[in-house]
Amino acid sequence: MLLLGNFQHTLDDKNRIRLPAKYREILGNEYILFPGTSGCISLYPASAEDVFVRVVNELGEFSADNAETLRSLSECSAMVEADSQGRFMLPTDLINIAQIDKDVRIVGVINRVEIWSEEKYLERISKKDKSSEAFDKLNMTLHYATHKDQ
Repeated sequence: MLLLGNFQHTLDDKNRIRLPAKYREILGNEYILFPGTSGCISLYPASAEDVFVRVVNELGEFSADNAETLRSLSECSAMVEADSQGRFMLPTDLINIAQIDKDVRIVGVINRVEIWSEEKYLERISKKDKSSEAFDKLNMTLHYATHKDQ
C-alpha cells in the first residue's frame, strides 16, 4: 500500500467527500477517521482496525493518562462507509477539529490519507522549504530510517 499525491475537493451540502479513485482502489470503501496531527483528519482503511486494537492492548487502558488518551481520540473518531458513488460523510466533530469550511485537500501519506482544510494545507506548505537541499535532507532521513538495523 503506497498512498501518494494530493487532490483538491469540496464538501457537498451533506458534508460528504469522495476519495480519489486511486486511493479507493487501495483502501476499499470503509474507513476509520481519527483526529490527526497538526489539525488534519487521518483516514485509515477499516482493515487497519486490528492494528489499533493491538496498540490499545500494548498501551494498556488501566492508567488514567492512557485511558484519557484513548477516550479523547475515540470520542472524536468514526468508522464510515462510502456509498455507491464513493462518497462518505465527515463527522461534525472532525470537521470542527480540522477547521474545515468547504474546501479540503486530500493528501496521501504513504500508509494513510490526511484530510486538511484547504486554508490550513496552503498555510502549511507555504512555510516549507522546497529547495533541492531540503529534499536531500528529507531523503537522508528516510534512508537512515529504512537502514537503521543494517
